Amino acid sequence: VKETKSLFLPKLTVHVTNNLTGGLQLGVDCKDKNTDFGFRALHTGESYDFTFRPRPFIRRSLYFCSFSWITGFHHFDIYVETRDQDDCEKHCNWVVKESGPCKIKAGSIECFHWNPEVVSGDGQLSHTLNV
Repeated sequence: VKETKSLFLPKLTVHVTNNLTGGLQLGVDCKDKNTDFGFRALHTGESYDFTFRPRPFIRRSLYFCSFSWITGFHHFDIYVETRDQDDCEKHCNWVVKESGPCKIKAGSIECFHWNPEVVSGDGQLSHTLNV
């Protein structure tokens, strides 16, 4: 029965909430390699949500977001299948602070560093995986 259940995983919703100090507005744009969920500007306490169906067999679901506010611009891998699958069954809840994003798990909060910015040989910024 367990194998059959894993064939049809339920959709998962990622919730990203603005927790910047001083009432700063947070710009959020999340995507994977195929789908861009679009840009939203969030006031303090507002959330950006997107929904997808994890791919358990290839274990490669990866969604990343760019975050911008008046004094900052960062990227973060908001859902990495190998990191998040055990904590996020139907919902994955994050709050974004100036210091980085924090995942809210059952009874605890786990905070992460922003993805490092990597400049490629042609001077372009490229995305690096933060696991």
